[in-house]
Amino acid sequence: MFRPFVISTLSLLSCTALFGQATNRLAPGAPGMDAHWPSAAKNGFGTANTLASKLWFTLNNGVMTEVYYPRLDVPNVQTLQLLIASADGKRVETEADDTAHRVEVLDPQALLFRQINTAKSGAYTVTKTYVTDTQRSSILIDVSFRWNMANLFEGAVYVYYDPSLNNSGRHDSAWVDGNWLVSADADKASALTSSNGFEEVTNGYLGSSDGLTQLVRDGRLNTFVRASDGNVVQVARLPLAPLFPDHPAARFTLVLSFGRNASEAKSKGDATVIKGFEIARAEYERGWHAYAKTLPRVGKMYQAQFNMAAMVLKGLEDKTYRGAMIASPSIPWGGGPNANEPTISGYHAVWSRDLYQVATAFLAMGDRASANRALDYLFKVQQKPDGSFPQNSWVDGRPIGGGLQMDQVAFPLILAYQLRRTDRTTWLRHIKPAADFILRKGPYTEQDRWEEKPGYSPATIAAEIAGLVCAARIASSHGDTSSASAYLKTADEWAQKIERWTATSGRPPPPAIASCGVFRRRRDSAPPDPRD
Repeated sequence: MFRPFVISTLSLLSCTALFGQATNRLAPGAPGMDAHWPSAAKNGFGTANTLASKLWFTLNNGVMTEVYYPRLDVPNVQTLQLLIASADGKRVETEADDTAHRVEVLDPQALLFRQINTAKSGAYTVTKTYVTDTQRSSILIDVSFRWNMANLFEGAVYVYYDPSLNNSGRHDSAWVDGNWLVSADADKASALTSSNGFEEVTNGYLGSSDGLTQLVRDGRLNTFVRASDGNVVQVARLPLAPLFPDHPAARFTLVLSFGRNASEAKSKGDATVIKGFEIARAEYERGWHAYAKTLPRVGKMYQAQFNMAAMVLKGLEDKTYRGAMIASPSIPWGGGPNANEPTISGYHAVWSRDLYQVATAFLAMGDRASANRALDYLFKVQQKPDGSFPQNSWVDGRPIGGGLQMDQVAFPLILAYQLRRTDRTTWLRHIKPAADFILRKGPYTEQDRWEEKPGYSPATIAAEIAGLVCAARIASSHGDTSSASAYLKTADEWAQKIERWTATSGRPPPPAIASCGVFRRRRDSAPPDPRD
């Protein structure tokens, strides 16, 4: 049986002695190579079903990728994985590049994932299971490492951690504090440790002095205790104490914790270390089981898939700004040319269109509370004084993009009608201003639903018509017959003219006229008048 998660006194003393000898060794090669966010493709996503644990993790390509803290719009990690170096130091493999990957869902009623990575050579297998501490912002990774073929590739195993704190790859500083690898950038800090302790550590700059670069170039690690203000990487050698004397395998737990500063990150991490993986896993599963029990029953063969979809949507809600449900915990295309500075947002932002879709999914599942929190967020946090909604926003409501997408003004009106949120205050403060804005600005949109083209979009006009019809019914319920009449009249006119504005007969229009479903006149002619 795996021993309790307690860092041994011997490991702690050896680390203290090792690091104490070189406290001033600053890594060379600052600031390091450009940072780039990992692929937006994800095959695992998790968070505790509690408000106390403000941490979300993502998995892809056999490793852990972005970790978000303390909000769902702040990524802090590029990658955490293992490195395997041959005994002679001539070969170094990474989990991401040199293993075949498999993912398992361990519990159909929890966001509980296991990655199984087998070396392409067949030499070893790494098995990792992920949970978050339900009471604090820490993640625990239960790791099992096994040599499959004696003497084929036996050597050293390292943990490789690339922090990108505060939504950027630069400006991080990294150092050693006792048995913890600590990194910080402004008011975000992380602390990483292992239940087996560390034997060697180094803090370096990506591509110039990081541990992987050292191992590939020199076949060994140079101990750099600190790297400041750059794209830092932390690497530590893991002592592999075998589970059985005659069995080439080892098991240990990694804990990665976050806080507003290094002291807080370590303090939270210490508490998570004391709790241990098995207790943390039991608490994590109980939290998700409680939610899964509230979900509708569907066909037996579809229930697991249904549960997973529902839990992922549930996990996409921020735990500080309730009702803020992001589009996706990812950054498409690696954040652009580089991720050295804070990125605009990637997909980890709130679009009212995406939020409408998620809210109606909750409504269909019978989770009206989540759907109502989404509408509260739309009206009380995102909506602008003129009745419109931003292209997208950070979870605290600060606008990001400056474009106007008219379907995103209409969808909240439809949601209000579906949720029967039609009281007089909501009508006057939120619904009527949005509907009047559609009358003034529609049906033309500055951006279509793909955020690419201005013009007359069938999808956008359909949303505007539906929004106006819903607003008309709500207006009628409050005796505002004038607004109701105006909304319905406009909706009818736009419905009658949508084909004239957006469709052609005969040969397809040239690219200058049509793109991505938004049809426009030639540049040498005036845009159509909605009144025509």
